[in-house]
Amino acid sequence: MKDSFVDVEFSEMYIELSKPALHQFIKRMMSQHYSLFWRYDTKTIYLMIELEDYIHELPFIRNTEFLTLSAKCLHVYDDVLASALEKLLQKEKGNGIVKRATEGPLYITSYQAGDIESMIEIDGSEKVMMNRNGSLIQYKDDGKSLEPRTIYNMMNLEIDYVLMELHEALLDSDEWLVESHKKKLTKLLTRRKQVEQLL
Repeated sequence: MKDSFVDVEFSEMYIELSKPALHQFIKRMMSQHYSLFWRYDTKTIYLMIELEDYIHELPFIRNTEFLTLSAKCLHVYDDVLASALEKLLQKEKGNGIVKRATEGPLYITSYQAGDIESMIEIDGSEKVMMNRNGSLIQYKDDGKSLEPRTIYNMMNLEIDYVLMELHEALLDSDEWLVESHKKKLTKLLTRRKQVEQLL
């Protein structure tokens, strides 16, 4: 029996799986005592994964050489299956966003071509955004929870401020400051795009 409730949300998930990679995944699930079976639709094949009280449906699009695991939103209520899917995202160079709630913080990881593009930890007082190069941005809010929308709005204010500084540097014809503000702006716009995926 499960000790605690698990809910891992996979969104905008897209993985191209070769048939051998899919067979490996199926073998791994069966070795963990899951029951697996297929359900067919006109365009989609569903891999049904069953353990105890839960049945999960993984939607695949049929191609000749490979199958594409594609889902707008997929909730997984089993930690072993969630971890296996996250490993697939990495190993098979997939794209997607994984929201994993723990007893402490909420972790939101964004994958692009199998690499962690960004990771956000939300624990109610401090928000840390990270990418594969380390910490990106940190927000503290005195114990109040900061929603992605709030972070997004704060970033818009930062962008407006840098634009104002850039405008002043252009008026002063200060090339060094213009370049510096442009770089800062590019970084902020990239970060904002990452936060935008969570809205």
